[in-house]
Amino acid sequence: MKKWVVFCVCVFCLIVCVFVFDVSYLFHGIRCTYFRGESSAQIDDHRFFYTREVFSKSPVLIPNGHDYVGEVTNSDLRRVLEKSNSVAFLVVKNDSVRVERYWQGYGPESLTNSFSMAKSIMSILVGCAIDDGHIEGVNESVFDFVPELEPFKKNDVKIKHLLEMSSGYDWLENYKRPISVTAKAYYGTALRDLILKQRFVGFPGKEHVYSSGSTQLLGLVLERAVGESVSSYAGRVFWSKIGAKQNALWALDDQGGVEKTFCCFNSNARDFSKIGLLMLGGGGDVVSKDYVDWVLSVPRLVDPNKKKGGESILLIFILMVGGLQMF
Repeated sequence: MKKWVVFCVCVFCLIVCVFVFDVSYLFHGIRCTYFRGESSAQIDDHRFFYTREVFSKSPVLIPNGHDYVGEVTNSDLRRVLEKSNSVAFLVVKNDSVRVERYWQGYGPESLTNSFSMAKSIMSILVGCAIDDGHIEGVNESVFDFVPELEPFKKNDVKIKHLLEMSSGYDWLENYKRPISVTAKAYYGTALRDLILKQRFVGFPGKEHVYSSGSTQLLGLVLERAVGESVSSYAGRVFWSKIGAKQNALWALDDQGGVEKTFCCFNSNARDFSKIGLLMLGGGGDVVSKDYVDWVLSVPRLVDPNKKKGGESILLIFILMVGGLQMF
């Protein structure tokens, strides 16, 4: 009987600590990871979150090229892809698919988590909002849209600082600590409140510090600028215009909540490839070429981890495989 009482007291104290220290999100995190044999976030996590559809009203199928193959013939590349547990590999050249391969039961219509590729999508959406007149430009103040936050030593933070991740926003980017602001943003609720509780603690436009919080704050700016949900706006000005074949799903922090704009845009490999085609085409009729040129320019910022000039390219990531650049 005594042992049972001690056990109950310990459980009660644990539950109290969880809510007192505001780490109740750990329960959801454990369910999404350890309870299914994983130790971190996965590409199919949208099953465990509320989502909002990003509609595509003008779907276009990317045709297969004359030399289309459904297999990765380069053995070294295939070994790398399989070792890294890839589920999809796609090569598009001249607007047609040349190579396409799927693994682990995934296929052309399978949804996967974009993770931080969503940050690139957010960059495009900001450009669309500028073109539409909702935002004056990248030099407009963040505080025009989020007056709840206060500047660091009266230094104005501009939208470009969020895009460049040089805003001085207080955010510790860590994917290993279960008790961290990053884990709380991913698994928790009340994401808007979490973002507004953070502060600016450094001078803007000086140091490049990778920050999911900066992109989530950018999501709040965009939502207020356009007067609708990020998903709704993205569907109309971006996802439909690139001819996405399938509606996407953007994970939310709660039922009817806000999009996790720093991650969690879920789509298929073919539709994701259309984002690359859009940027290679200079923005097409989706976003102005001037904005694309600005985004692809390289700001000279200090990398605090290297103590020297750093580079930040927001949209295009280059994978080097055997000397071949694949966008």
